[in-house]
Amino acid sequence: MEKTTENELDLLGELRRTHYCTDVKESEFNTQVVLAGWIHEMRNLGGICFLQLRDRSGIAQVTLEKSHDENIFNTLTSLSRESVIMVKGLAKENDRAPGGFEVIPDLAKVLSKAEVPLPLGVSDMVLADLDTRLDNRFLDLRKEDINAVFRIKHKVLKAVSDTLSDRGFIEVNTPKIVATATEGGTELFRVKYFNEDAFLNQSPQLYKQTLMGAGFDRVFEIGPAFRAEEHDTVRHLNEFISLDIEMSFSDENDAMDALEEVTRNVVNSVAGCRDEIQLINQGRKKLNKLVNKMNMNINRQNKAIKKENQKLKSQSKPLKELAKPHGLYPMMEVEPIEGRVPRIRYQKCIDIAKKGGVKVEFGEDLSMEAMKVVAKKYPGYFFITHWPTAIKPFYVQPYEDEPEVCRAFDLNRGWYELASGAQRVHDIELLRKNLERMGLDPEAFSYYLNAFRYGMPPHAGWGCGLERYMIALTSVKNVREVVLFPRDRYRLVP
Repeated sequence: MEKTTENELDLLGELRRTHYCTDVKESEFNTQVVLAGWIHEMRNLGGICFLQLRDRSGIAQVTLEKSHDENIFNTLTSLSRESVIMVKGLAKENDRAPGGFEVIPDLAKVLSKAEVPLPLGVSDMVLADLDTRLDNRFLDLRKEDINAVFRIKHKVLKAVSDTLSDRGFIEVNTPKIVATATEGGTELFRVKYFNEDAFLNQSPQLYKQTLMGAGFDRVFEIGPAFRAEEHDTVRHLNEFISLDIEMSFSDENDAMDALEEVTRNVVNSVAGCRDEIQLINQGRKKLNKLVNKMNMNINRQNKAIKKENQKLKSQSKPLKELAKPHGLYPMMEVEPIEGRVPRIRYQKCIDIAKKGGVKVEFGEDLSMEAMKVVAKKYPGYFFITHWPTAIKPFYVQPYEDEPEVCRAFDLNRGWYELASGAQRVHDIELLRKNLERMGLDPEAFSYYLNAFRYGMPPHAGWGCGLERYMIALTSVKNVREVVLFPRDRYRLVP
């Protein structure tokens, strides 16, 4: 059998991984396999050590026996958790090990030693705050439940791309450095572009429409978008991934049909990610145990504070604040969409909100408070149509017989908005009037308007934030949890 040497410990050499940790099948037991990954945990009993090796697929057990190879035993047991190794050995059946097998190594290579202590635990289940996790994102992403979120994100992107490609859409890439704002306003990141001022694009909207004039007929784009909004909430980012389509010879109903099909396929695809959903929920159950323990301590502290406050109140002294208990992590549950997605008029949403005691008038945006009332009646996916023209962008087509209402729509899941779209204005004169009405200079949009001068078909489309889909599907508490390296008003690194 091959044995290790000191020189071999530092070189990859000819050794290459043959399997991921969870890919070894029962038919491959009693054969040689090569696994590679990080040391997740280690239990050293003296003459034998059970090492958990982790890669992106999961965990496998490597059993180290001093009597089998003392050099391998001493080398690997001296390593810290999260060190990177590669092992070659016999895969043997073991019902008590993860995956039902263990590997007895005949060759081991140390590829990278991890420093100690770790700034963030990987195998340890601790309630690290989000900033600590993001500061050490390379370690946070090694956790199986966190990693599973991004495998689901991959499935979402694939479902979007496959669905639109099957419907005849062409994937395109439009500029992210632009000369003018897409929709006006001041929520723009200004950048220096050689000797000129430019902006990071808020949306590919104007370019999508230009491509309709270029005869592309149906396009989609999956790419970054930027909003310089000074939000500090759990739902907003300053850089996000936008999913956009535009389709010619179409109205808002055609665009809603496309969005409904995309959403249905996305949800159904994610519902099939049983392994990932299980990992996520296992992680959250463990965290909730810690949350419950912390809340028990908080409750005890609050009882003591309440007693103390009684004395302080009798002495007319300021009272101490009670500590707030931590909220539990919701479980991830994804149910396939059945039947057609309802289409509800904006005015009906106003009526429902008013009946629920929320004041809202025609021409106002629908507040979160109003939408939570609407969501009681429509807890699933639904469209909101027939929006007031005055609160929508200049390129949204109004109804010819009711110009105060336009052909815009939103897609919601309960109270949470996922996407918005519309039939667009394709009449250049109406576009010019709308720009002027909004206080924008048509000359600044000449590159856009030129596409409408020489034959522009009626067209419609929509845009959706990928992260909004992910929040709705995974039930995370904070949008930053579904972004590898989020950008908000306070975070520019890593």
